[in-house]
Formats: sequence, structure tokens, C-alpha cells
Amino acid sequence: MKKAPKLRLSTFEVTENKELLPFLLETIKDKNRTKIKSMLTHRQFKVGNEVITQHNHPLKKGDKVTVSWDKGFKKVSFQGLSIVFEDDDIIVVNKRSGLLSIGSAKEKKMTAYRILKNHVQIDDPTNNVFVVHRLDRDASGLMVFAKSRKAQLEMQSTWDKTSTKRKYLIVAEGTFEKDEDTLTTYLKESKALIVYSYLHDAKEFKKAVSSYSVIKKNEYFTLLEVTLETERKHQIRAQLKAMEHPILGDKKYDSTQNPLNRMALHAKVLTFIHPATHKEVTFETKVPDDFLKLFRIKYYEGK
Repeated sequence: MKKAPKLRLSTFEVTENKELLPFLLETIKDKNRTKIKSMLTHRQFKVGNEVITQHNHPLKKGDKVTVSWDKGFKKVSFQGLSIVFEDDDIIVVNKRSGLLSIGSAKEKKMTAYRILKNHVQIDDPTNNVFVVHRLDRDASGLMVFAKSRKAQLEMQSTWDKTSTKRKYLIVAEGTFEKDEDTLTTYLKESKALIVYSYLHDAKEFKKAVSSYSVIKKNEYFTLLEVTLETERKHQIRAQLKAMEHPILGDKKYDSTQNPLNRMALHAKVLTFIHPATHKEVTFETKVPDDFLKLFRIKYYEGK
């Protein structure tokens, strides 16, 4: 397959708050106002990961403005996810409920991995993406993929260092008595691939620790913010089932109600060590609107 030419790109950091057009005129001195406006119209500028065509778009100190010198950035839409951030090393996405992270025996095409692989190969067919972690098919929220094997291995080697800073939003069945608690249990997976949570330890059991705080509750449901101090398969799903407060819509773990037509588990805050800068980075997405409608609240900013 013939290798497609790479786009010639330049990235500039904003040092003070101002509108996009004045910033571009000051930064790109060999282009006049008419040419810059033409490039805006032809989608040749990004602020962060978003293509911007408005000349008065407000910039904040620290924003990154990327220029495509040869042609406009392609308008790409995805079914099942949106890109939150992308650079040369990583892609952070917000995955919708129902989309697999990676392929299975039954589903290989419609996965987050396949969608992003197609995305990075638009300009260069030799590009690839690499799985760093997974998010259950029925869950929604933030995931990160690496754009090289080196970046993947670097992130996986430091993944545990930031595990206690990642947060999940969950709607559970019933009303919780305690507004805050730490759950320490021991997990064992059955031959039917169901994870069971026990209060006692035993051979082949895996210790699981989760902390939660109640955000909102009514007589039917409880909205929780959860931090996993360990990361085990189906950890919080099994623990909440054992408490007789299964995650809403999680039929596999004994939920009997599904008013949202999905499992009410959302990865809200994702923190990890960037593989190139070696600095801690954090991404956050808003709480799904359907969660909030259950409690008639407009928005929860988090603690």
C-alpha cells in the first residue's frame, strides 16, 4: 500500500488570553490577514483537538494552536465515541455505553480500538493504536489509547501509580445508609465468568478495595462517586451486588431495573502519567445527563 504523505503541522502555545485571529497574525508573520482568514475557512487550525473556523474564538493562556500548512483537517465523526484529546503519543476518548473497547470473538469491527485505528490511518496507513486499559462494554466514559508500542508500555508500567485518582460515577439501586465508606472484599471469578465478592480471604481470592461517597439519593436510587484503590475485573460491580445495591441496568450482577436502557457506570475522571512528558495528566468529562434526570438535578461538578 502506498504511504500517504504526512500533513505538515506546527503547534504554537498561547502565552496570554486573546482571540484567535490576532494570535495567528502575531505568530504567523509571513501570512497576511486575507490568507489567515482563508486558512480558517478551509479548516487549517485546531485549538487543542478541536478544528476552529471562527476568527474571534477566545484563546486562554496554555492553549495549543496547531496549523496544517498544506490542507484542512478532515472532519471526522465517530459512532460510539468522541475524541477528548490527541497528541503524537496518546488519544483520550469518551466512550458511549454499548461500544466494546476491543474486539471479541463475536464482535471485531465496531470497537473503540477499530474506530481509532481507522482514524490514525487516514493520513498514514502505517499508523496504529495500542490498548492501555479496558472499559466494560456497557459502561461509558474516559479511556486512553497509545499511538506507539513504546507509549503503551510506558503507560502500563506507571498505571498503578495514579489508580486512586481515577473516579467513576455510578447509579445504584436502592438508598445507601452510609454517605461515605470504603469497601474491602475478596473476589473470585466463577467458571461462568461471574465475579463474586466475599468478606473473607481464601486461596486464589483477590483483594479489592473501593471507596465511595454519595452525591445524591432518593427512595429508589443512589448516585455515587467511586474510587477504586485496586483495579480488579468487575470489582465495583461485584461489591455492590454483594451489598444488595447492584448498579442500575447491570443485569449480569442482579440489577432488576433498567430505566436508562444501559448500565449506569461512567468513567468520569481519568488520571495517568503521560508517556512522553512523564508528567501526571488528568481528563474529566461531565456526568451523563440521563444519570442526573433520575435525581432532577442539573449538573454535579464533583468534589
